[in-house]
Amino acid sequence: MRRSALLLGVITTLAIIIGGCGRRQDDVIARVDNRPITRTQLRAALEKENYGDAARRMLDSLIVRDLIREEAKKRDIEASKEELDRRVEALKDYVLAMTGKDFATWLADTGQTEDDIKAETSVKVLLAKLVLSETDKKQYFEDNKQRLMDLPHNNESVIYREIVVGSQQEAEAVRKELLAQAAEGKVSDDAFAKIAEERTLDPNGRRRGGMAGWMIKGKSVGIDAKTEEVLFKLQPGEVSEPLAVSPSAPPQEKGKEQTPPAQEPDLYRVVMVGKHMMPGPLTLDRNEDIVEEWMLSEPRYQAQLQEFLTNLRAKADIQVTDPRYRSLQDAYRQGREARDKRTAQPGAVIPGPQPGARMPAGRVNRAAPPRGR
Repeated sequence: MRRSALLLGVITTLAIIIGGCGRRQDDVIARVDNRPITRTQLRAALEKENYGDAARRMLDSLIVRDLIREEAKKRDIEASKEELDRRVEALKDYVLAMTGKDFATWLADTGQTEDDIKAETSVKVLLAKLVLSETDKKQYFEDNKQRLMDLPHNNESVIYREIVVGSQQEAEAVRKELLAQAAEGKVSDDAFAKIAEERTLDPNGRRRGGMAGWMIKGKSVGIDAKTEEVLFKLQPGEVSEPLAVSPSAPPQEKGKEQTPPAQEPDLYRVVMVGKHMMPGPLTLDRNEDIVEEWMLSEPRYQAQLQEFLTNLRAKADIQVTDPRYRSLQDAYRQGREARDKRTAQPGAVIPGPQPGARMPAGRVNRAAPPRGR
C-alpha cells in the first residue's frame, strides 16, 4: 500500500487546524502529575515555534483558503455534494488501510467531524478547478492510464489484518481465541485489533491493530502466493488457518528458476480481510482526486499553482492586525507592488489564470513518483 505524502500532510494539518474548532480556549489537553497543560498553552507554544514561523504559515494558509473560496464564488465554481461525498468515501478506505481504524474512530481521535473533512476537501476541489483546466486533466488522465491501473481501487484488492507469531502452535491458539469472540463466524475489527496489539510480533502491526494495508490481486510484493490465494477467498470477518511466513529467498539470477529456501519457516500468520473491493471502470471521475494530486506535484503545474496563489494574494486587500505576524503583511504588500509594476508595463501579463482563462493543453512529464490509494 502506498499513499502520497500529501495525504499524510492533509491528515496532520486537519488534526491541528480543525481539531480545536468549537472548543474552549482553556481546555485541558494533558496533565503532568495532575498539573494541567491547556490548549491556550499549546497555541502559544506554536506561535513561538521557529520565532513564530509555524503560526505565520498557518495564518497564511487560512487566508489563502478564504481567498480560494471567494475566487471560486466570483467565477461560479462549486464543489458539488456528489464530488465531496465520493472523495470522502475514498478517504475512508485510505484511513482504514493506513491506521487500522474505522473512519468514525479516526475522526474522534483527531477531534474532527465528517463536515470538517468535507470543508477541507471542498477547498482542494475548488483550487484544482481554479488552476487546472478540464482539457489538461483529460489529457493527463489519458497519458497516465497505466500508472492509474497500478492503484488498488482500479484492481480487485483487499484491505487486511494479520497477527504474526513464532510458531504454528501459537498461531492455532490465536485463531481459537479469535473464533471464541466471533459472532456467526465473523470476527470484528476491534476484536482482531485487540489481540493483534497484544500478540503480534510485527511492531507496525502492534501499533495499528494488526493492519497490514492493501493487497492487489496478482500484483502483490513481499507476500507469498499461498497467503494471497487465501486472502482473496476469505469473506470479510473470516479468519484464516495458520499460514507459514516464507523466509526470504536468496537473490538469484534472472531467467533461472526460483528455488524456495531450504529452512523451515519460524513465523506463522493468521489473517483476516476487512474489506474486499472489485474494480470499477477506469474513468477520470473515479480517479479525479489522484489525477489532480499528481498534476499539482509536477513542476509545470506547481509553477502555475504558485503563480495563481501569488496573484490571488496580491489583488486582495489583506490586513494583518496582529503585530506578531507583521512580516506577512509586508510580504502581501510587496506582492501587490510587484503586481502593480507588471500591470503598468505595456503588454504585461499578470501571472496566474484570470477569470474565464484556460490553461494551455498538452502532455506533461511523468517525473513525479507514483502515488495512490
